[in-house]
This record gives sequence, C-alpha cells and structure tokens, in this order.
Amino acid sequence: MIGKILRRGASAARTAARVGKGMLTGPDGPGHGVAEYEDFERIRAEAAAQDLAEGNVAAGSDMEAIAEGTVEMSAEDLRVMMEIEEDETLPILVDVRHDSDWQEGHIEGALHIPISKLAGRLAEIDRERLVVLYCHSGMSSIDGSYILKRAGYPRVRSLAGGILGWREAGNAVQTA
Repeated sequence: MIGKILRRGASAARTAARVGKGMLTGPDGPGHGVAEYEDFERIRAEAAAQDLAEGNVAAGSDMEAIAEGTVEMSAEDLRVMMEIEEDETLPILVDVRHDSDWQEGHIEGALHIPISKLAGRLAEIDRERLVVLYCHSGMSSIDGSYILKRAGYPRVRSLAGGILGWREAGNAVQTA
C-alpha cells in the first residue's frame, strides 16, 4: 500500500517537472512565445485581471479559473452547449494541435490553427463569440488563451483535458 502511494507521488512529481520544463522551454508547450518565466507570470496576472474586469470569472462561479486567468470548460458543458445553441451563438472551437494530431481526430466544426500560427491568424476568429480552444490534454490551449486575451478577445475558454478529455467523456471525433 505505501509503495503504491510512493510510486504515484513519484509519478506526479515527474509529470510536474515535465510540465514546468515545457512552460519555460517548449515551443509548443504552455510557455510558447514567452521568453522568460517572469514574463509568463506577468501574462497570467494580466489575463486574470482582464477576466475579472470583464466579469468572465465571478466568485463562486461554476467555471474554474485555471492558471490565474484561463477559464476551463468541461467536455460535458461544451457538448451540451453545442447541442442547444444556434449557429450564430455556437462557440468557436479552435484546435491548436499539430497537423498530424488534427488528422487523427478533432471535434466536428473546429478550426485548425496550430499554436505556433495562432497569433498570425487571429482574423479567422470572431471576437464577438465565445472561443473554446483545445489541444491534446489542455496545456497548450491555456497558452493559446493568453494569445487571444492579449489580442483583446473577451470570451475565451480552454477545454478541460483537451481532446483526451473530450474522448474520455464519450464524445465523437471527426477524422480528416
């Protein structure tokens, strides 16, 4: 029993170390486009302040603020929203993964804009609608949310767990 707990703890520590390294060094990780750790912290704080100022996050909200500024949406909430909303009020889904990941499966109706090209393709994303970004597991979409927030997008969310969470919730994906 104790050995099992220790193995889980060691696994969690390794995962945290990989995520931390990706935040600082990975061009496709959460710190994409952020030169220094201090810049990353400043950007997160700015995103949090913008969410609060715009009323996107309220105390006691059923949406969880992630990384002090990015609001995460569950796969279930997104699925329900996609079922009940009309075309002009549907959220804009943006898949920020690489081309090969997109071809393996994506959410129907999503735009494919890899994270490395997101800042250059903002004109493709309607500022007036809710934008839900997703990636493989949820980390790159958080980074993408910072790009959109810096560009003045007021309603941005990250899909909790990314495409993995979407699939684990039993939702279908479309293949190219």
